[in-house]
Amino acid sequence: MSEILCGIDLGTTNSSIAYLEGGKPIALPVEEGSALVPSVVSLDEPSGQILVGRRAKNRMAGFPEATIRSVKRLMGKETRIPLGPKEFSPEELSSFILQYLSRRAGEMLGQEIKKTVITVPAFFNDAQRRATIRAGGLAGLEVVRIINEPTSASLVYDYASLQEERRSRYIMVYDLGGGTFDVSILEIKGEIKEVLASCGDTVLGGDDFDERLSNSFLHHLKEKTGHDFSAIPRAFQVRLKDIAEKTKIDLSDAPYARLQEIAVTSVNGQPVNLDLEVSRREYEEMIADLVEKTILKVEEALKEANLSSADIGKIILVGGATRTPLVQRRLAEVFGRPIHHSIDPDLCVALGAAVQRGLIAGEPLGHILLDVTAHSLGVKTIDTIDRETGDADYFSIIIPRNTKVPVRKAEVYYTLTANQGGVEVEVYQGESASCRENTRVGQFYFSLNPAPAHSPVTVEFAYDKEGVVHVTIDQKGAENRQEVTLDVRKKRVLQKEREVEGPEVLNYILEKSRRLIQEEQLPQELRQGLDRLSRDYERALRGQSEDRDIDDLEDRVLEMIEEAEEELEAD
Repeated sequence: MSEILCGIDLGTTNSSIAYLEGGKPIALPVEEGSALVPSVVSLDEPSGQILVGRRAKNRMAGFPEATIRSVKRLMGKETRIPLGPKEFSPEELSSFILQYLSRRAGEMLGQEIKKTVITVPAFFNDAQRRATIRAGGLAGLEVVRIINEPTSASLVYDYASLQEERRSRYIMVYDLGGGTFDVSILEIKGEIKEVLASCGDTVLGGDDFDERLSNSFLHHLKEKTGHDFSAIPRAFQVRLKDIAEKTKIDLSDAPYARLQEIAVTSVNGQPVNLDLEVSRREYEEMIADLVEKTILKVEEALKEANLSSADIGKIILVGGATRTPLVQRRLAEVFGRPIHHSIDPDLCVALGAAVQRGLIAGEPLGHILLDVTAHSLGVKTIDTIDRETGDADYFSIIIPRNTKVPVRKAEVYYTLTANQGGVEVEVYQGESASCRENTRVGQFYFSLNPAPAHSPVTVEFAYDKEGVVHVTIDQKGAENRQEVTLDVRKKRVLQKEREVEGPEVLNYILEKSRRLIQEEQLPQELRQGLDRLSRDYERALRGQSEDRDIDDLEDRVLEMIEEAEEELEAD
């Protein structure tokens, strides 16, 4: 039996899974005949069972403290989210959704899903992309590729629109989902789709439209009762959001929405009803500034692609929020022609992910995809000193944004002093000249061999198709080189190896020392000493050192680890 080729759209509001059949992508109706699964997770405390999808969403009003949605907005953050008495990371919660989708798809297709492509917003940073890969791993899936959502949507362009006359080889994907917004400009060259520019906002989407409506409901209730509902219970918040979401959907198809909700809350023990009519015009006034933010991003993307609105021959609308008439009207004003959906905006991302999975597997689908970096990548240097803090805060770019991926670029830097002990390599992404205004991807300490001042050190970045960064730093002429990958999948392999008995315990010691070396609170001298000793220990384990007393080296490493931990506890 041949392998099932699947792609998953892990969305803020809804998620979906699609597979390839006969060379064409098909969305699977995995839940109650629908291909859209609410991205909601709930914990049933009595049984300890994790519920996903509609069953979880139906529990939101009754069990708000044990239910979570829109977790995608928290991906990449070091936070714990309570569900009843338990706490989970955003990756763990997302893994429950991925596991549910893959399990239900496997049941429908009669074969276990083992590998998949997962989509992410084009403007997701490295931490968010790595968190998505980790979520896939926790769900028991091999994530063979992370693909940007607008780019994924473009891959189904041929299936829906090949019969239409192309006015231009340039297309624009406008992706306004529940929690994020992306816009990408692509050029079609036969079978090749090349991304020219991507812009976006990871905290702008349909959820924000809902919030504006919810706030208007609160204002209405305050006028009606004279009571301030600003500190409302979570159950009330959940119900208001559900009402707002329904109102938003209704106003996409009708000029008015009538709300007659009984006992949405209470004042002095008396039930309060929500009874009002909302017009589309009122709603559009509430969200006009949010829609305008997306238009500014469209103009930014066009500028970065060196194109005008007249150059765009096809516009693909992605995400449920693009059904909002104001969105289509503003785009029509910018591009001077009517804008319509030619592909299902809720499913085209998952369909494209399935196409990408087929491309990776070698299916003859007639696509070649060239994507770009969403953010500039670089390192912190001391070219400029922040006058307020006295800190070195200059962002030295190695890979500029909108560079085609995969890509490998390097820059040379120079030591400050003679026999400099080492350098802290801090990797950032963003567009500001100040590192403080960008996002730190990661950091590590690189020990230097003795050398004169102003000796060259080369830093090389490899940015792969998943948008994950791999760093190589090389002290030229000193045979001193270090490779660091920020890919969570490799960390996961190490974690698995530690479960094996025997020599793998030694790997644990090395991993522990490496983590301590990256602690900024540790004195530099202690970090340098631990780094050198750990390297000696590793070389001895590999039989590459004249010092054969591995036990002695291990004891010395453990002693220095203990010293470092005590230093951290004292701080």
